[in-house]
Amino acid sequence: MACPMAGTDVTSPIGIGVVGCGVIGTQHVRVASALPCASPRAVLDLERDRAEALAAAHGVPRVCADLEEMLALPEVEAVVMAVPAAFRMPMSRQILAAGRHLLLEKPVAMNAGEVRLLEAWRGRGQVVACCAARFRCLGSFVPVHEVLAAGTLGTPQGAVFRALTPAPPRPDILPPAWRLQSRLNGGGVLMNWGCYDLDYLLGMWPEPLVPRTVRARMWGLGPDYRDFVVPDSDGETHVTAWIECEDGFQISYERGEYHPGPRRAEFQVFGDRGSLDLTMVPNRDQADILWHSDDAAGCVSETVQCHSDRAADLHSGVVEDFCRAVRSGCEPAAGLEFSFRVQATLDAMYRSARTGCPVEVESDL
Repeated sequence: MACPMAGTDVTSPIGIGVVGCGVIGTQHVRVASALPCASPRAVLDLERDRAEALAAAHGVPRVCADLEEMLALPEVEAVVMAVPAAFRMPMSRQILAAGRHLLLEKPVAMNAGEVRLLEAWRGRGQVVACCAARFRCLGSFVPVHEVLAAGTLGTPQGAVFRALTPAPPRPDILPPAWRLQSRLNGGGVLMNWGCYDLDYLLGMWPEPLVPRTVRARMWGLGPDYRDFVVPDSDGETHVTAWIECEDGFQISYERGEYHPGPRRAEFQVFGDRGSLDLTMVPNRDQADILWHSDDAAGCVSETVQCHSDRAADLHSGVVEDFCRAVRSGCEPAAGLEFSFRVQATLDAMYRSARTGCPVEVESDL
């Protein structure tokens, strides 16, 4: 779970530099401008006009020409990397060598080997975290964690996760290339959304789950949708997997986009005494429901919570968690050790899909 608020010096905001001023980098600057624990001090983008417009809109005092200029600013204590995963490693090494803390957009890296490099480059006391923990940093995660921590489900046994999204109308402007080009983001929907899914599935428990073996299948974009995306989009759009964890916990996983059918969503975790129906993505039309045994009825349900999270919370919570980790020294929601576990599981899913066989998940950071 994320760092507790206690011990955070919110009177001393962390000076943040943001690398990448696209859609998600803009959200980081906006959030840092509004939070008491953070202060955006500099921005950097290949398109300087875009960086200047963002800085002017949010009162950021410095637009940098390059990373060296940003790292020369003593007021920049931490850097947010909001660029595609393929371009991060050389800059991440510079940032860590300069003694700065680092918040990485999701996915944490192109593969687990890169996470090992980040760990090797990190100095003592430096915080390196990943934004894949967004959904565990929402206020709606707290009641879920409390139910699981109380042992209400009994002995945990498994989870079923299914999320299928139909194709949108043919777009006038094609989505960014990184969404479905493996050379830019390491893969397709599994790297884009699967990192969120696995972060939640593994990290929601009092002790995070430890995947051991994986069997997966993957499919690419169907022929009717190939002109809905940029050329050379080779990333997967549909994934199914069976993940076996320590202590016998089993995960049935499916995630798809550009699905030629209706939207489907199912998320349930269960044990030998109860089950919990969940909504990971905030949705005011959904509620989290706890099911448990009852002598009279056999099984009854109760509402744990109705969702009220705002879209803005998707971005603010993970930045607050990062700032707390920097100021307090506690582990962030998705530090490198946990992020390695998520990425190693993703890597295993890709290996299994390529070979058609079950594979083991790497376990050592």
